[in-house]
Amino acid sequence: MSQPAYANALGLVEEPMPASVLVVDDELGVRDLMSRWLIAGGYDVRTAANADEALSRLHETPPAVALCDIRMPGHDGLWLAQQIRQEWPETAVIMATGVQDVASAVASLRQGVIDYLTKPFGRDRLREAVSRGLEWHRAARESRRWRESLEQELDQRRRRLIEAIAALRIDDDAALDALLSMLTSSDHDLYTHAYRVAALAVSVGRTLGMADAETMVLERAALLHDLGKLAIPDAVLRKPAPLTVEEQTLVRFHPIVAADLIRSIPYLAEAAELVRDAHERMDGLGYPRGVHASEVRLGSRIIAVVDAFDTMTRPRVFRDAISPREAFLELARCTGTQFDPAVVEAFRGIGESVNW
Repeated sequence: MSQPAYANALGLVEEPMPASVLVVDDELGVRDLMSRWLIAGGYDVRTAANADEALSRLHETPPAVALCDIRMPGHDGLWLAQQIRQEWPETAVIMATGVQDVASAVASLRQGVIDYLTKPFGRDRLREAVSRGLEWHRAARESRRWRESLEQELDQRRRRLIEAIAALRIDDDAALDALLSMLTSSDHDLYTHAYRVAALAVSVGRTLGMADAETMVLERAALLHDLGKLAIPDAVLRKPAPLTVEEQTLVRFHPIVAADLIRSIPYLAEAAELVRDAHERMDGLGYPRGVHASEVRLGSRIIAVVDAFDTMTRPRVFRDAISPREAFLELARCTGTQFDPAVVEAFRGIGESVNW
């Protein structure tokens, strides 16, 4: 007997539970027929005659798949599907409908419904739809677990950042440089990127008439604008492929992490707001607050431009660098939507006098 079989015989390995399906239909004959077909296919099946009874079943144990008839007395299947999507987002929803309601069923696909069945349908079509729903359920569950593990790692890394900063007394630029050197010891590119962005930001600030006190705060903010990225898990930050929605949400949290850390240090506190808003856009589609340019200080708008330029002109994990000329063209293309036109114009003037 093989080792897995021997372990099973002793009861040491838990057998996988059959996938659960909730069948919701007000017609007893239809419920019974679908139940028999699914049970014969190895599914664990529960039934409900209406939406309210279905909600009771869901509160007891959320199923992997919910098969809902559209037309039912009281709340219809579309209402039930909406409740499921809101309260049990990992349960896959399949709609069952008569020919007269096909348009409604198709429209429901845009609201998170996985598939729809047009009555009368056969056993194979039913099992095909439920199998597809089960695959979706498993993917949703794995996505949640991945998101939770990333959030846990982010919290751990953030706490380590807090401890590292608390161990230093930061009251001058030399101490600030020591902090940057320590935090970026394993990523020298991040250190040099910070200083390039700071130098360019100060030049743009002076060109736009910022006072010396303002440019000092701007320089510190530019040096620290990526501080929050040190809390982002490497699996996300260095991923050589497009980020998922959950991963994008995590990355967009980094300016808040940085601003909170900076705000607790008197010498750097004035830079916190500039760091927080360095990824906001003129059109209000930036992050983390999603505010328009009128609510973002000039320093943040300067950092946004020079950071984008320096990032574009350096190679990344998922793309090659582009030339400074191409980067300026991209800044111009995004002027007025992503970037402040006055800042881009000032930066272009500086660029014309620099041998990149």
